[in-house]
Amino acid sequence: MDRREDASTWLAQAVGRGVQAPASSGGNRPGKTPYMARDPVASLFQSGLERSLRDAGLRDHTPSHRDPLTWLLNMLWLVLHPVRFGPTDADWVVMVGAAMLDRLARGNHAFNPNPARHEISDDARILVVGDWGSGVPRAREVARHMAREVAEGLAADREVHVIHLGDVYYSGLEEEVREHVLAPGMWPVTAAQAEQGVTSWSLNGNHDMYGGGYGYFDTLLRDPRFRAQRSTPDNQPTSFFRLTSPSWDLLGLDTSWDEDVLSTGMVGVLESPQAKFVEDVAGESQRRLVLLSHHQLLSAYDPGDIGPTLAHDLAPVLNSGRVTAWLWGHEHRLMAFEPRQGVKFPRCVGHGGVPTLMEHAENDPVPEPGLWEERHFFKLRGDHWARFGFAVLDLSPQSIAVRYVDERGELTHEDTIE
Repeated sequence: MDRREDASTWLAQAVGRGVQAPASSGGNRPGKTPYMARDPVASLFQSGLERSLRDAGLRDHTPSHRDPLTWLLNMLWLVLHPVRFGPTDADWVVMVGAAMLDRLARGNHAFNPNPARHEISDDARILVVGDWGSGVPRAREVARHMAREVAEGLAADREVHVIHLGDVYYSGLEEEVREHVLAPGMWPVTAAQAEQGVTSWSLNGNHDMYGGGYGYFDTLLRDPRFRAQRSTPDNQPTSFFRLTSPSWDLLGLDTSWDEDVLSTGMVGVLESPQAKFVEDVAGESQRRLVLLSHHQLLSAYDPGDIGPTLAHDLAPVLNSGRVTAWLWGHEHRLMAFEPRQGVKFPRCVGHGGVPTLMEHAENDPVPEPGLWEERHFFKLRGDHWARFGFAVLDLSPQSIAVRYVDERGELTHEDTIE
C-alpha cells in the first residue's frame, strides 16, 4: 500500500475514533462549546490541527469567551480547505498520522515512584486552580488575579505556594505546556518570586497523559519555578508530593498515570506506591490530612467518571476518618459536597480554564450529594457561561480559611476547613 494511502486510512480511523470520544466535562454541546475530547488519539489529532492553524497564520484559534464558535469555525476551515490541510492534502495526512503513530510507539513517560517532600509554615498561603491549562483569555485573567494573591501573601509576610490540579490542553504536549502555562504572563509565579521561596506544583491530568506525559514531566516540572517538585534522593521530577506544616499534611496524588497509551483517563487510577504513601503519612502523626488530585471522589453530574479505584485503594485511610479535606478538578466546575466516605470537606475546584455552559437556573436546587456550587455566569448570545476561578487557602494551626475567587477577582464563596 502507498505510504500516503496507508497514512490516510489510519488517520480516517483515528478521526472515526475521535468522533465517538466523549467530551470533557461541560463540553458535550456540539456547536456550542469547545470540544475537548477525552481520548488520546482524538486529543492528539486536535493538537495537530492546532499546530497547523498556528502555522497557517490563523488567529484566535483557542476557544474564547468572546466567541466560543471561532475555534470550531477555524477547525472546519482547516479540514475543508481545498488546498492545504484537507483530506486531499496527502502530505498533511502523513505528517499528522506519523506524529500520532510516533507518540503511540514511544509509549508513556515513566512513572517516578518517589514523592517530593517540602516543609511549609503553619500560616502559609496556598493557591489551588484546576483544569487551567487551556491558554484562553479568561484563564489568563484567572492567572492575573492569582498573581495578585501571591503578591499580597508575600506582602503580608506569608509563605506562598501555588498548585495546579492538572490538565494542559489538548494533549499536554511540550509546545502546549510552553504556550499555555510557561509563557510570560501565564503562570502566576515569577522567576524572582520563586527565588524568594514561592513554590509551584502541578498534578498530572488525563489530558497531560494524552501526549504520554512528556510535556508534563520533562517540560513543565523541569521549569525552575517547579524545582521543589523533585523526588529524593535522585532529584527527578515526580507527579506526587507531600507539603508538611506542623499542623497539616497536604498530599498531591497522581490519579492519571496509566501504562496504557490509549487510556481515556476518564476515571482516576492510583499507581503504586501512592496508596501506601497516603497510609504511611496518615499513620505517622495526628496532623490533619488534605488530599489533592485531578480526579474526583464524588460527582453530582458525572458519576460515570468516579470509578472504583480511588475509594478502594484509599479505603483504609478514608474509613479511619483521617482525611479532613479533599480537593480535586477534572469536572470543570466549583462545587462543595456534603461529608462523604470519611472526608469532611470534599470540594471540586476544576473551573480554572475551560469554557463551560451553565444549563441550570441560578435558583435550581443543588443536586445531591452537593452542598453548594458556583453559579455565577455571563451571557453570550443568549447562553449562560460559567465563570472561571480558583481557591485561596490560608493556613493556621487550627483551621484553613478558604476563599473562592472568580476571574473578575471577586469573592464568591468561603469555607473554613477544621
